[in-house]
Amino acid sequence: MVAAAERNMTSDRANTTHRLDETGKQTKPAGRLGIRWVTPGAPSAFLAIEQARVIIGRGPDVTVALDAAGLSRQHVEIYRQGPAYIAHDLGSTNGTHVNGRRLEYAALSEGDVIRLGDVLGVVARVARDADAEAAEVDALAPDLAFGPGLAPQLAEIRRAAPGELPVLIVGETGVGKEFVAQAVHVLSGRRGNFQPVNCAALPVALAEAELFGHSRGAFTGAEQATLGHLRAADGGTLFLDELPELPLPVQAKLLRVLQDGRVTPLGETRAQPVSFRIVAACQQAPEPLIASGRLRRDLVERLSGLVATVPPLRERRVDVAFFFRSFVSRYAVGRVPNVDPRMLECMLLHDWPGNVRELELLTRRLLALHGQEPLLRRSFLPDAMIDSVPSGKESTAVRSIPADRDQHDRQLLAKALRRHRGNVSRAAAEVGISRARSYRLMGDRSAEQFLAEIDAVRTNH
Repeated sequence: MVAAAERNMTSDRANTTHRLDETGKQTKPAGRLGIRWVTPGAPSAFLAIEQARVIIGRGPDVTVALDAAGLSRQHVEIYRQGPAYIAHDLGSTNGTHVNGRRLEYAALSEGDVIRLGDVLGVVARVARDADAEAAEVDALAPDLAFGPGLAPQLAEIRRAAPGELPVLIVGETGVGKEFVAQAVHVLSGRRGNFQPVNCAALPVALAEAELFGHSRGAFTGAEQATLGHLRAADGGTLFLDELPELPLPVQAKLLRVLQDGRVTPLGETRAQPVSFRIVAACQQAPEPLIASGRLRRDLVERLSGLVATVPPLRERRVDVAFFFRSFVSRYAVGRVPNVDPRMLECMLLHDWPGNVRELELLTRRLLALHGQEPLLRRSFLPDAMIDSVPSGKESTAVRSIPADRDQHDRQLLAKALRRHRGNVSRAAAEVGISRARSYRLMGDRSAEQFLAEIDAVRTNH
């Protein structure tokens, strides 16, 4: 379906578009800007927008030919206007839809969902080597499902996994932190167990015994000796999920084990050597947890060899399609039903507060109720999800196109700052501008003040 798109994906790789900052210096953007096609049944392909003008359609006289229903011969033109990329519908029969709305002109931003007839894509910026690294991770750990939205994180993990570096994973509930921890274990080559521990499920009174093990008779009810999670992970990987739920006294004893490489089971006096890779996870950045007294600073410093932040699903929309296809294949009974592109478009635009876990549960519900239908339709989705997304029947309009570069770059910088939790350096690198220019765009305010001002303007309007 996207053969021409795949050809374009590998062409002109050396001709990376550069952006000019205010001093006239060229700075490389944080990757190629383009469209990831996510239409069900189509091979994954990334169309890099590296030409001044790209025409997409199903005819022979286009830059990118896609063989798909609902596509006109010349459907849409994407061109550059200053720093912005503009999508211009070329009078197509079924229209060009951006984030659910049919538009004649639209300024494209990262994360936008674009639908051309029955073809769906997500505007994304991709590092040149991230996809290749993610493919290697997938080859080594095929049972662990990772969408392309996590390619940058997986590239870092792949490089760090063979060593002894502790890893701290930060991400909202349901984003797949345990999958990332398992990837660290598989890619490390360790022969021991992957030992997951949900610290929130450990009884407070027994947390120490559960982790360190105990001898027979060490306390009331200890009828037999146990190994404990730390010794069970010897030679492998210990994964401590929900780390802030671990009682502070146990955190102190865990720190001692990490420093000495020896564990003393409850009720015993002789320490025993252990060797394991430790991976920990929490739902938010550790600094507020330290300030509130839920985490020991010295323990966090010991665990923060590599901090891997897993973005929520709403910030990596392309992964919605990836996981949805994976779950449909896993849970479908008999023939796998087709999917209406308008249904998948609605799912891509949903915020997914429960992240991958919520998506998996919805997929199972859809298949249980409608799995025998030949086509999964938009109307099968929950009413609240449908109502939150435009119907696509609005008359053609013009989406706001930035009048100047500063306006456009402020919009991109604000989105990037939210993704990187106010880290200006990382946000600037993602947008492809210098750190100094970022502060000029923010009016020399802090990231928090800048985002608060933007939120205030939106509220007043």
